[in-house]
Amino acid sequence: MSVSNRLRIDSQFTMDDLAAELGLSKSTVSRALSGSGRIGAETRERVKACAEKHGFRPNLVAKALAGQKTMNIAAVLPLESASSQMMFYHECLSGMVVRASEDAYSILVTMAQADDTSALEELIRNRKADAVILTQLKHDDKNVALLREADMPFVVIGSGAGDDVAQVDSKMQESCAAFALKCASGLHDGDKVLFVCGSLDVEANNKRLSGFLSAMESAGIESLRYAVCTELADLQQDANLKQWRLMLCSDDVVCLALLEMLRREGIAVGSDVLVASFHDSVLLEQSVPAVSALRVDARTLGSTAAETALKMLSGAEFAQASYVDCSFQLRASTGSVDSSVTANDNDSRRLA
Repeated sequence: MSVSNRLRIDSQFTMDDLAAELGLSKSTVSRALSGSGRIGAETRERVKACAEKHGFRPNLVAKALAGQKTMNIAAVLPLESASSQMMFYHECLSGMVVRASEDAYSILVTMAQADDTSALEELIRNRKADAVILTQLKHDDKNVALLREADMPFVVIGSGAGDDVAQVDSKMQESCAAFALKCASGLHDGDKVLFVCGSLDVEANNKRLSGFLSAMESAGIESLRYAVCTELADLQQDANLKQWRLMLCSDDVVCLALLEMLRREGIAVGSDVLVASFHDSVLLEQSVPAVSALRVDARTLGSTAAETALKMLSGAEFAQASYVDCSFQLRASTGSVDSSVTANDNDSRRLA
């Protein structure tokens, strides 16, 4: 009985063989397989089909060493994040991992403490990654300054780092303004609205605050009164929490703390007071009553950030600022039947 030696032969098939069979240069074949450089779609498909036919797999370790690449993209997560925020970062990471793997890259997770750049300094010093994605942007962020100084490719999830920084965001200010208007649509003259804000050291919270103020100024309710609380503890001194008809929270962490405070005071959410959050989570969705919230597509945030980083590394053109969609999750806490409404320009035009 004869045994085919095709597998043995194909396992020795090289990039030179691939180039010779296709009548292409070795550099063209290499760029087609790596996805870097400007290669026509037809040529790229021919190369990939031929490589698959012969079972050819490029030696990624050799490729990395030859180009002095790590084949890693570092994702920097805030060490001080509350456990309830981990779902957002997990979804971001899932999007990054899927997109990076398409170009044979891996995601290296690094935890960084506020105002402490030592973890990122160590990563840069030891060349552990080819690019960095910052998943949270702080006001006057030291990590941004460090990456600029190191001349390392990086992308920020969020906005406000400067026009020279690649950013992926959700049009936070506009989306929060439109969502606040949606939540306030049933209010009447004399009603009072409170925005309970998280730390303004986080740039996203500054965008949420600006969105809230913009919405209140354009709500069209003549005697609507509103206020901002930047410290949740200050509310414990409020003798009459029932005075607020609508309470908007900067994120799910703040909102969960507020809900607990209202429960202790015997204030019924959805009837005595309406509550909503500018950031959604499964905990708000499963709360009783379920809390209306602005939902950002975190997975797409992550995949778009990874896509931008990969384009930087390959020398391809990339968008300096990219945006993902948001949706309004309207639930019982604002007196709504559960529904999802996509944020769109029609909502934003009301703010002009």
